[in-house]
Amino acid sequence: MSGRLLSSAVIFVAIAIGLFALVHAAPGDPVEMTLPPELSGADREAYIAARRRELGLDQPVLVQFVRWFGGVLSGDLGYSFSSGQPVGQVLTDRLGPTMLLMGSALVIGTLIAVPAGILAAARRNTPVDYAISAGSVLAICFPGFFLAMLGIYVFAVQLRLLPSAGMTSSGGGDALDVLRHLLLPVGLLSLTVAAPFTRFVRGGMLEELGKDYVRTVLAKGGGPVRAVAHALRNTLLSLITVLMLYIPVFLAGAVAVEQVFAWPGMGQLSIQAVQARDYPVVIGFGLYVAVLVLVCNLLADVAYVILDPRVRRQR
Repeated sequence: MSGRLLSSAVIFVAIAIGLFALVHAAPGDPVEMTLPPELSGADREAYIAARRRELGLDQPVLVQFVRWFGGVLSGDLGYSFSSGQPVGQVLTDRLGPTMLLMGSALVIGTLIAVPAGILAAARRNTPVDYAISAGSVLAICFPGFFLAMLGIYVFAVQLRLLPSAGMTSSGGGDALDVLRHLLLPVGLLSLTVAAPFTRFVRGGMLEELGKDYVRTVLAKGGGPVRAVAHALRNTLLSLITVLMLYIPVFLAGAVAVEQVFAWPGMGQLSIQAVQARDYPVVIGFGLYVAVLVLVCNLLADVAYVILDPRVRRQR
């Protein structure tokens, strides 16, 4: 485990260097994004020079990186160019809505995918299997933003059943109001989770159900339910790894959904930061995702050790 932690630390440093270099190499000047339109000529140049000194952008990139990374090691991600607030505070304020949206969708999507995949495998080559497989393939084929726009058109515009944007209504904010705003984006994101996971669970169950230990269970009179239970345990071990690796990918997809639904989360914040050339916020968001990837990989290793006796014996 100590070796894995060390490699994670090295990867984190490499990601930090790459993020800093890519963001600063991108076209556009964050100072000019905040330039007052009434300034011109010498006043404009003086404002730009003063603002660049204030933000530390007049220093060489290497000096900027050393100063920034030194702050990161002490927990300081810098200050937003746009608002002047600490980047950590800006990201933390948006973390709650994103976790609520993603966590709900992941739990619901997984709860749909596991029984659907088991049912499709147990009823292989039957109408039930064909219907579940076709539905999951269709959900995978359509981009998330298209499904989001379609959901808004049907449920918000035509049927007027659900709100189309935001986390709360004007003057609202109670739990019921938040739940109404959650239904549409969570329902959409749950489909994007359930579709690939259903295919994975079905494939894993079919592979496990064809193995010798399952035939042994059936030969001893264990019955189909017990055989499926044994196969499911081994399938879930692989599903854990897929789930952990999928979370960062899912976060990237949630960025588009948050933008479509005007959800006040980290995804919407990252897009606004990119448009404003707010370097510290963009890099801070990238570091959050990097830490998420590394933590998810470590959690997958721990889960394997807990759930698989063979891994425990090897250690």
